[in-house]
Amino acid sequence: MSIITNNRESRVMIFIDLRNIVSSVAMTQSFPFKTDFYSLARLLAGQRNVLAAYVFDGTMGDDEDSAARTRKFHDYLRYNGFRVVERNSVEGREQKEVDVAMACEMVVHALKDNYDVAIVISGDRDFVPAIQHVQSAGKIVEVAAFRTSASEELRRTADKYIELESLPILTMFNKVEDVTRIIITDEEEASE
Repeated sequence: MSIITNNRESRVMIFIDLRNIVSSVAMTQSFPFKTDFYSLARLLAGQRNVLAAYVFDGTMGDDEDSAARTRKFHDYLRYNGFRVVERNSVEGREQKEVDVAMACEMVVHALKDNYDVAIVISGDRDFVPAIQHVQSAGKIVEVAAFRTSASEELRRTADKYIELESLPILTMFNKVEDVTRIIITDEEEASE
């Protein structure tokens, strides 16, 4: 619980470190799960006014199947109102510039007074300095991450910390394709 209160008029921006969350799900779950990022964003925002929801990801590798799945998922996110920010990966696997791009967006929007509350969905401690700058601009920062992948320093820095394990955002992945939603499966990501 936090002493800081938010009201329905709070302007919210959501910043999602996609690979951090996908890899955290893969590490913490023994069964194949998929993550519904749309429902996650809505759940974390509650009834507050969401102005923008950004997803930051690196384009992965030369494998055409992997690239096609990533494009399809990014398109799904865009069709559902997310702003997808892509950065190229180095040598097909390692993400570069993704955390920096996310940190820059958070700070720039805070300094322009574009939001009151930033919801950061990542457990990466690299975001601590950016969060501190956002807070020094008078903004509230809520961090949502999996307990096993969230840095202790990140948890302490946030105005509010939410453990994703406690939220109903994961659904069992079945082999029958769900035609109503195209959601990235963490099982596929873990096997790559």
